[in-house]
Amino acid sequence: MNIEAKPWTRPAAPRGLEGWLESLRDLLVIPPELRDEWVERDAALELLQCGPEILDELLRSGLPHGGTPGAERFDRFDLVNLALYSGSGTSVPEKTMRYALRWMHADPEALFRPQRWNYSVALTPPASHGQGEPERTEWNLATPHPELSGGWTESLSIGPEGASLGEKDITASGTSGLTASGVLVTSGERREIVSEELRAIVTSYGPDRFRWGRMPEELQWRKDEVLAQGYAPCISVCLELAERCREAGFEARTRRGWIMGMLDLAHSWLEVVDEDGLVKNVDPAFVILADHHAEAPHPDIAEAFTGSLLNRLLPTEHHADEPVNGYRRGGLFAHPRHQTDIQLSAEQPAPRETAGAGNGSGN
Repeated sequence: MNIEAKPWTRPAAPRGLEGWLESLRDLLVIPPELRDEWVERDAALELLQCGPEILDELLRSGLPHGGTPGAERFDRFDLVNLALYSGSGTSVPEKTMRYALRWMHADPEALFRPQRWNYSVALTPPASHGQGEPERTEWNLATPHPELSGGWTESLSIGPEGASLGEKDITASGTSGLTASGVLVTSGERREIVSEELRAIVTSYGPDRFRWGRMPEELQWRKDEVLAQGYAPCISVCLELAERCREAGFEARTRRGWIMGMLDLAHSWLEVVDEDGLVKNVDPAFVILADHHAEAPHPDIAEAFTGSLLNRLLPTEHHADEPVNGYRRGGLFAHPRHQTDIQLSAEQPAPRETAGAGNGSGN
């Protein structure tokens, strides 16, 4: 595999223009068919916090954009990835990432105890949906399954009236969208990879060779294209690792869900059956994020991401290449607008003996 992007190390001090230009040189550009250049120049400057002179130099150096001079428009994914590896220390994506990953500073033991969350998701039509009454409008939202990693569901309400709670998805029909809210408890368990062969496979996509980046899910599904450019977002790397594990004789699948308390992002990870018969969760994206974007991460955190079940993950029955929500109008699929709010509850549960962590199967 030809990896074009160079390994990145957080600079000791802001690098100014040179840091921005270096980030631009290694930028994974969103391809034309997936681009959405809706971010206007003023909003881009607010996001990047680089000043108009540096933005103009980036434009002269090839930063992709639409619009006209002085009224440029940008793809948000390009801007976020550009900022994350600029080393400026002042951009909104850099500050947001440092804040979101602050939990990686703590002792990993905190990732294995039960955590109670207030969970709420609301789906509404995408901006591009047509006018008029469609022949049929259908919604789906992945059903949360905290019990897959030792947690449990305390309450879950869905809407509108007539919505259905299935093992894989919450579904609804009509034009009023879909909602789900409740109280969920996630948990975890420390597990270590036993097989040396398996460990060699799952640790081969580390921060010494790959970067993490934001991009459309449809691009992440094209894993060979993304990984070849030195980027390892969660979907791409998990799809690749599942293939490699199965080729080596290990039962493996990808799992889709949400990261709890970290921007409430949809996320993917690998589940693989080790030679001791236990499922081990592997999260290379977390390893990369800890190394590149978390300030002073705990020295044992990468090991926790390589085998253990984590209370920071809310599993569903979806695979990595299955969106956690969907909107279909007249049979055509689109990503709905979604408002996801997952907040740590003020009251936390005590460990309960009946909440066994995970099953022993990779399916």
